[in-house]
Formats: sequence, structure tokens, C-alpha cells
Amino acid sequence: ALMFALARHIPQANRKLVGGEWDRGFKGIELTGKTLGVVGLGNIGAVVAERAHGLHMKVIGYDPVIDEERAKEIGVDLLPLDDVIKQADIITVHTPMLPETKHIIGKQAFENCKPGMRLINCARGGLVDEAALLEALENGKCGGAALDVYEKEPPEKGSPLVNHPKVVCTPHLGASTFDAQVKVAEIICSNVGNFLTGKDYIGRVN
Repeated sequence: ALMFALARHIPQANRKLVGGEWDRGFKGIELTGKTLGVVGLGNIGAVVAERAHGLHMKVIGYDPVIDEERAKEIGVDLLPLDDVIKQADIITVHTPMLPETKHIIGKQAFENCKPGMRLINCARGGLVDEAALLEALENGKCGGAALDVYEKEPPEKGSPLVNHPKVVCTPHLGASTFDAQVKVAEIICSNVGNFLTGKDYIGRVN
């Protein structure tokens, strides 16, 4: 959803029209034929890759945990992180928040990316260096960003990042659908039942 909104300036165009302006000057990009870089190829990253194939995007990705066989299964060209950053038209981040992933997309990444690269983060706020992102938006290195998560939640009132004209923002809505809430409840009930009857269950830590 954020990728579509970012590609076609949907929130900005909506605001203008609601405000009484008929502005047809928004020039977006087509997703078909673009290269999507997926950083983190776990369950969510794999689903994003699958959806992107339906849009006829080329999908490349980075994940130090999965192997080439798994990457092939989900149709992703597995590359080093630096190569993903250099080649992607759009980067979407789906890694857990760990000491080694903090600011995984930072100043160096913006220096090495394609001019006008677009960034999406709906995983964890600290994965993106917000100061570096703001600088990249200002100098044109980053063509736009879509954010559902932030280093500080909620962000400061009047945040220059939240208010930036090239940024699409939502208030950490990740799993906020009626469908997701039902599925979570079903998974919890199933796991509890499996645990109590000695069966295997998903999501266990140890």
C-alpha cells in the first residue's frame, strides 16, 4: 500500500483536491519494470517479493540468514547489501531490530544508492537513520520515502521528516486490519491448543 501511495503521490494529491485545488501536475512512477530491493527476506519480506512479481518488478534482496535455495524459491536474486542498495529503484526494509541492523539504511546507503531511489520502512523505526534520510530527501538523492514506523513513536510534533513533501507517513498501522486481528487470535488459540496437547507450534523461541 505504501509503495503504491509513494509511487503515485496519492496522499499529496488527495490533500490538494480536498483543499479545493485541481492539480494534475503530480508526476509519479510506474512500478512495472522497476527493481525492488528487499532487505530482510523472512516471512514478510518473502510475501512482499511475491506481490512484487505480480507487478512484473525485478526483485533483488539481502538477508544473511537465508541461502540461495530459499532465495530461488521466492524468486529473489540474493546479493550483498551494498549491491542491493546500488541497484534498487525502491528499497523496502523487513529486518528485525537488532544492534547489527540499527541504521542499516544510513548515510552510506544514501550516498551509494541510485539518484531518486525511494525508500519504504514499515518494519522497525531504528532501521533507518532518519537524519540521513532527511538529508537525502533534501539533496535529491532519495526521491521519496514512505514510513509507518519511526525512531521515536510518536514522532515529535512538527517533525521535518513527517512534514516533508516527499514523505508518506502513517502511524504504525502495520497489522491494523480486521483480517489480521482475526488471524492473530486464531494463531494464538491454535498454538495454545497444540502446546497443551504436546504438539508442535509456530513462533516458539526455545
